[in-house]
Amino acid sequence: MASITSLLCALTLAVSTCRAQTPPPTAAPPPQTAPPPTAAAPPPPAITQIRKSVTFIKLLCKDGDKEWDVRGTGFFVSYPEPRLGKDWSVVYLVTNRHVALCWNDSEQPMQVESISIRLNLRQAQGGSIAQDAFLNEHGNVAWVLPQDDSVDLAVLPLLPDETRFDFKYLPLGLLAGRDLLHQHRITEGEPVFFTGFFYQFPGAKRMEPIVRQGIIAMMPEDKVPFLSRAEKVYLADVHVFGGNSGSPAFINLGGYHEGSMVLGDDYRLLGVVNANVSEDEKFNLELATTVSGKGIANSGISTIVPADELKALLEDPRVQKLRDDAVTARGAQKTTP
Repeated sequence: MASITSLLCALTLAVSTCRAQTPPPTAAPPPQTAPPPTAAAPPPPAITQIRKSVTFIKLLCKDGDKEWDVRGTGFFVSYPEPRLGKDWSVVYLVTNRHVALCWNDSEQPMQVESISIRLNLRQAQGGSIAQDAFLNEHGNVAWVLPQDDSVDLAVLPLLPDETRFDFKYLPLGLLAGRDLLHQHRITEGEPVFFTGFFYQFPGAKRMEPIVRQGIIAMMPEDKVPFLSRAEKVYLADVHVFGGNSGSPAFINLGGYHEGSMVLGDDYRLLGVVNANVSEDEKFNLELATTVSGKGIANSGISTIVPADELKALLEDPRVQKLRDDAVTARGAQKTTP
């Protein structure tokens, strides 16, 4: 596994910045005596590009005298920062709180001994496309968590080397808040899909995020009262299992919705998968949020932290201060003789 210092690039003060990802410029037209250029290759399917926003998170955790090798999902989101320059953004790794803190079955954080992520390379090395990179070989990293303990999210400023790794990040504008969902008449029964870690086969030579689809089952305004705690989540009729925590979940604003038609596909981030809902012997609903999963009755209902909560975390004063510090540091670099 390679060192994170050689595989990841970051701006001063741990804020990772980038220019907007754009296709390469087209070549100059050939001379008139040359044969006509071949037609440009069609862009990859949208789902293929969405899968590239995902990374697999691996944590080595200790609980008492036992060590646990646990896995979860993360994905990348960019937040525009025009003060750094035109088309510049700050990039964040997003996952769940319970993944970032490596919760045990009692929903208590375990001691994180190391944490790494897996991404696909642009060029194979040693016959493999996938490569792991440590974020910290001797502990955890400085996740930023919501002030509300019931919000199961965590973010970390992080930008992998775009020249080395084949990945995408989701622009902030792809987040689908409640206002946008209402505007496009997105209701219960609409299709939803997520992409993330598949515990049974994550890929051998290549990282292979799984894609699963279902429907939105409920979009409650109030927090849902589960046995362990109440959470403000959407409910989806889609099967999730251990390792799917932190997966991005999407809806398509295109097509026909409650009497309104939009041509083409328009995929937006609905939220972040954080749990499946299990049933006990008394048919009480309980959240199964540990990254290892539980061998109990899965009701087939999963929970998704709304995109509004992610936007609120990215605009939290603590996260904003990191961006302010980055802008200040960049200005200082420019004025230093």
